[in-house]
Amino acid sequence: MTSTQQAVGSAVPGNPPLPFAPLAYPAASRLPVADELHGERVPDPYRWLEEDEGAACERWLTEQDQLFAAHASSWPSGRYFRALLGELQELGGALAPVVSPPVWRGARRFFLRRDQGAQLPVLVAADGIEGHRESERVLVDPMALDSAGLTLLTSWRPSWTGRLLACQFTHRGSESPELRVLDVAGGQVMDGPLRPGRPSPVAWLPDDSGFFYVTHGNASGSRGVRLHRLGSDPGADPLVFDTTHAHLSVAISPDGRWLTVSSSPGAQSGNDLRLADLSHTGPESPELQLIHQGSADCTSALLRFGPDGLLYAVTDADAPYGRVCLVDPADPRRQAWSTLITPEPDALLTACTALTDPGSGQLRLLVGTTRGGTVRLAVHDGAGRKLADVPTPGTGPGTISNLSTPPGDTGQVWFTYTDFVTPPAVYRFCARQGRCFPEQPADATAPTPVVPVVRQLTYHSEDGTSVGLYLIEPPEPATGPRPTILTAYGGFGALAAPAYSPTIMAWVRAGGVYAIAGIRGGGEHGTAWHAAGSGVNKPACFADFAAAARHLIDEGVTSPDRLAIKGASHSGLVVAVALTRDPRLYAAAVCSDAPTDMVRYPRFGLGPLWAPEFGTPDDPDQLAVLLSYSPYHQVRPDTHYPAVLLTSARIDPRVGAAHMRKFTAALQHATASNRPVLLRTEADVGHGYRTASRWADLAADTLAFCATHTGLTPAADEPWATAPPANPVVDAPGIRCA
Repeated sequence: MTSTQQAVGSAVPGNPPLPFAPLAYPAASRLPVADELHGERVPDPYRWLEEDEGAACERWLTEQDQLFAAHASSWPSGRYFRALLGELQELGGALAPVVSPPVWRGARRFFLRRDQGAQLPVLVAADGIEGHRESERVLVDPMALDSAGLTLLTSWRPSWTGRLLACQFTHRGSESPELRVLDVAGGQVMDGPLRPGRPSPVAWLPDDSGFFYVTHGNASGSRGVRLHRLGSDPGADPLVFDTTHAHLSVAISPDGRWLTVSSSPGAQSGNDLRLADLSHTGPESPELQLIHQGSADCTSALLRFGPDGLLYAVTDADAPYGRVCLVDPADPRRQAWSTLITPEPDALLTACTALTDPGSGQLRLLVGTTRGGTVRLAVHDGAGRKLADVPTPGTGPGTISNLSTPPGDTGQVWFTYTDFVTPPAVYRFCARQGRCFPEQPADATAPTPVVPVVRQLTYHSEDGTSVGLYLIEPPEPATGPRPTILTAYGGFGALAAPAYSPTIMAWVRAGGVYAIAGIRGGGEHGTAWHAAGSGVNKPACFADFAAAARHLIDEGVTSPDRLAIKGASHSGLVVAVALTRDPRLYAAAVCSDAPTDMVRYPRFGLGPLWAPEFGTPDDPDQLAVLLSYSPYHQVRPDTHYPAVLLTSARIDPRVGAAHMRKFTAALQHATASNRPVLLRTEADVGHGYRTASRWADLAADTLAFCATHTGLTPAADEPWATAPPANPVVDAPGIRCA
């Protein structure tokens, strides 16, 4: 038996303050404690904790709740962080902005807005491009539908005329939405519910008579694009395309001529793109032509529609940093695409939209790129030539996203800008003036906030690879190592984009340092950077993270007794690997909603979709890689683990809450330190959003835990340092900011 296999299977009792014996439950004897995979014995003593509704699991969770509450009540800074986060979240965050850029349909604008003190954002409609607040109407208020906050508006799509709105709602953390159609003028439900199985794109026909959408999870395991006519039986909706690929999306041009269908076997694994001309066939029987087969070479492409019938593609085929291509409708195959725009060296293409210059009537392309975290905007002509750089709202690392272009010849584009010290705000680019303008002027009477210092560093990983690192620090000079939180994402090609977070701001306001590493597996340097930290290369991203921690210590930013690591979802996996790989390097770890059993991850939630990212345990060579870092299997008895807080939904339909439960039990049984291993769970939430109150409760608990175990004490003169006890909303789920 290898040391990896011995780790969990031969665990001996540790000495955390547990009120129970972890292996004493009778359910454990009814389930296997090990599997034979490819001739190897893989232990799994906590298999019984996979039963979400099992009596033994429920009893164990109740005891975990009691243990967590006993510790949380002793954290000195809990009230401070809860009050401060309640204040900071009113400014918005990257995942919960105060307002979103508008989407235009017909003569109407649609956008999300979260008013001060509101638990959830509302969906608003207004008439006209330059509509005023008095003309705005709330179309959907989730709290009016469900005062407990258990029902969330997860997506919405107005029809091309702006008369109808397709909305998708989820309840109690489920990821299986109900799709309903509303009349915008009167607010009545006109159609539905449809139950697509998973959140679905909606592609409206131009006459409002119906839409294409995607269904998931039928008996054969395939996904399908269906056409729904309003008023018809959803069970009879005709199937126009189906695939066994895990991901499927559909879009249609504003004039209703072009239908595109994209399918992908997995996240960030390349997509196949198909195009149909509906003017030849009609929507019931589109003749979809394969124009890009990226599933064969792991390249991605997205087809876009511009003014006057323009077709263009944004792709990483033959361009790891991205490129913009012109697509000829007469021959739309990828081989015939002509490159219009390629980013400058080392710059990553992040955004592109087409518009018409109202002065000249000529086509323009507004293109966003990022290099070293610094975002740039530039205007190009229809042939791809750069005409001018556009000054951006920030001067340092930042993020521009959600470009929204109204129909017609307005020559305007709306977008969101944010950075580490600037809450998300909506800006408008005007082609006539070549400038960007804030939609909401700054409040001259507002107090000037304390602005943290943002630094960009570079360090070297174990194999010599250079990796970027952001530090967000208090403005006061350091007199020694500071309490520090280190995080990273490092998966699925996602960018560690500079963005405002109330969590980061609260920690820095209290006197701590927040560090974000751009490790391999992310998308900071294009597709090659992602490939270097995925699949059999996944261990590289964990090596990068450990090297970041050591760099912070070597540079005197922090020390092992003042360093906490924190992450959620894939970032939580990075943290789980780190604390089992180098337990003495950290004082504390917070791991949320993360996969930790990398042998059985395909059996939970959406795990089957992640094989391209992690590899599959069905392959013996890939299983060996998975076992080399799988946190659950790397827990070793009699090890001095740091203080660990694991947080999870009671039932997580995306990752599977069993991961957090099994990892908690293994750590509690194995640790030889006197530091706690705690599990915090919530009912009626899933992997995604919560109401504002429950987000603040969760964020306050995680920061107070980190502060307690890294020695961070907020200054006594802070207005929140002696705040009264928080009054959390216990029965409502909430918005989760990063």
